[in-house]
Amino acid sequence: MIDELLKLANSKNIKIEVFVDEDITTSIETMNDKLEKYESSSTNSYRIKALYNNKIVTINTEDISNPETIINNIIDFTNALDKEEDTTFARNIDIRNNAKEKEDKDYKKIINDLISLNKYKEKYPNIENINMYYTDKYNKISIVNKDVELIDTSNINYIYGEIVWKEEGINQTGWFNLISLKYDFSKIEEKFIETIKDVEAKIKAGSCKTNKYNVIIKNEQVFKILNRYKDMYDAEQIRNNLSPLTKDYNKKIFSDKITIVEDPTNNNLVGTRLFDMEGNATYYKELVKDGKFITKLYDNKNAIIEGKKPTGTSGGVRNMYIVPGSDSYEDLIKKMNNGIIIDSLEGLHAGANVITGELSLQATGYEVINGKISKSLKLIIMQTALKELFNNVICVGNDLEMFSVTGGSPSILFDNITIVGKE
Repeated sequence: MIDELLKLANSKNIKIEVFVDEDITTSIETMNDKLEKYESSSTNSYRIKALYNNKIVTINTEDISNPETIINNIIDFTNALDKEEDTTFARNIDIRNNAKEKEDKDYKKIINDLISLNKYKEKYPNIENINMYYTDKYNKISIVNKDVELIDTSNINYIYGEIVWKEEGINQTGWFNLISLKYDFSKIEEKFIETIKDVEAKIKAGSCKTNKYNVIIKNEQVFKILNRYKDMYDAEQIRNNLSPLTKDYNKKIFSDKITIVEDPTNNNLVGTRLFDMEGNATYYKELVKDGKFITKLYDNKNAIIEGKKPTGTSGGVRNMYIVPGSDSYEDLIKKMNNGIIIDSLEGLHAGANVITGELSLQATGYEVINGKISKSLKLIIMQTALKELFNNVICVGNDLEMFSVTGGSPSILFDNITIVGKE
C-alpha cells in the first residue's frame, strides 16, 4: 500500500515520505498466585510528511488503505497554508538496516516466575497483594520515500511490580520498574526484595526539620528530573525562550562533575536506534561536557532555520544519561555521613517548571546519621532549581541504570539542598 501511495503522490507532483511504526506487544499480568491477563496485540501507525507547492504538511494515521483520500487531504491541507517552508527528506545514509525478527520467549516460564514471587508472603505475612506486570515489545520502524527505505528494529522487556503492605490497619504501597534488552528473572527478584524492604521501612516513616542538607538522589529519581527537562537542549525551545538554557549555549551551567550524553548507537542500551524520525543517522554526542552546555539539538526544520546540521534527534532523545563516576552507592552514603537519601520524587508535572527550572517536589526517603540510615521519611519536599541542584554536586555514583528508551542516570550526592519537613 505504501508503494501505491508513493506512486499516486508522484503522479500529482507531491513529494512524500512515510515513517512507519509497527509494534507487536505481549502483556502478562499476575496478582498474587493467579494469572490475570495474557494477551498479544499488534499496531501500525504512519507519519506522512508531504511537500506540495513548497508547503509542508504532516499527517498521522493508523490507516493507509485509501491512498487517494490521503493525497486529497494533503492537497487540501497545503492549499489552506499561506507559509512556504523548506525541509529535507531521508536519503541513503551510511548505516546497515537492522531488520531483526521478534525474539521467541518462553511465556509459560515468565508467568510461573511472576507467580512464584507469591512465596515471599510466607516470610513477610504483612504483604497484602503482589501485582506484577510484564510486557515485551517488538518495534520495527521504517522510513520510505521514492529514493530510500530505512529499517530498524528492537526487542525490549518491561517489568512493573507493585507490593501492598498492611500493618496495624495502614496500607503502604511500593513499586519498581525495570527495562531491559533480555529477560532476567534474577534481576526482577532482586528489585522485588529491595522493594519489600523499602515498603516495610516506610510504613512508619516520619518527617524531618526544614533545613539545607547533603542529599543523595537515587538513580531513577535523578533520571526523572533529566527526563522532565529533556527538551531544554532543543534549538527551537531555546530560540522561543521556552528552555531554562535560553541564554546558556557554550556556557557553564552545571558542576564540572556533570557530563550528559545522548548515545543512541550503543547496542547495549535499551534506546538504541540507527536513525531518527526524519531519516537522519543517530550518533554519540555530549550535550553537557564537564558542566558546559555544548550541543543544541536540531530536527530538519530547525537545522535549516539556523543553518546547522540535524542531530539525529527528531522524535526525541534516546539513551541520554549522566556519565557515571567511580563511587558506589554505599560510598555515596559514607561520604554524605549526615543527610537525606531521596528514593522517590513525585509531582514533576506541576512541580518542575520546564522554562524557569524551578523545582518543588514531594519526596520520600531516609535520614542518614553518621553514615547509617536512621529513619525513613515521607511528607517532605525538595525545593531547589535545576541549575542550583546540578551545580551542588559532591560526587556522581557508578550505579548507572537505564529506566526508559529515553535514558537513565547514576545516583548523585549533592550538598546544600533545601528539604522542607514537618518536624
